[in-house]
Amino acid sequence: MHVLDFMHGMTHLCGAASAAYGKDTKEAWEFYKRLVTKAWQGETGSVIRMLENQVKQVGKPPEGTAPSDSRKIVSLTLDYVRRNAHRMDDPACRKLGLPISSAPVESLIKQFNQRVKGTEKFWHRDRVEAVLQSRAAHLSQDGRA
Repeated sequence: MHVLDFMHGMTHLCGAASAAYGKDTKEAWEFYKRLVTKAWQGETGSVIRMLENQVKQVGKPPEGTAPSDSRKIVSLTLDYVRRNAHRMDDPACRKLGLPISSAPVESLIKQFNQRVKGTEKFWHRDRVEAVLQSRAAHLSQDGRA
């Protein structure tokens, strides 16, 4: 099962809301909340319809439009959601206990790197497991070290 990172999708939706209503406006915030709520509920069709309505309001971007143009941003977000709709069934993923964000994995990678590659730590690739076990025991303060 392929799952779209929810945080990544939120970033696109936020960009579309800001482009449609202006950055840091109440209208943008309200539109963004509606988009994210529908996405969280797995109502991708509703998200697509809301973005289609915004494309109608702001207009389709002409050929060669700058990437920062609000029409381009809203249109690209609509395309993004359409392309990834099959990966946006967050309620089903949550029900199965699947992660909907890469943040926990990224956090573990960061923690691993801090434990193994901290300042003044030198290691060889063939010995990293032993270094990691030793460092984890020391930092855990659970009596193993």
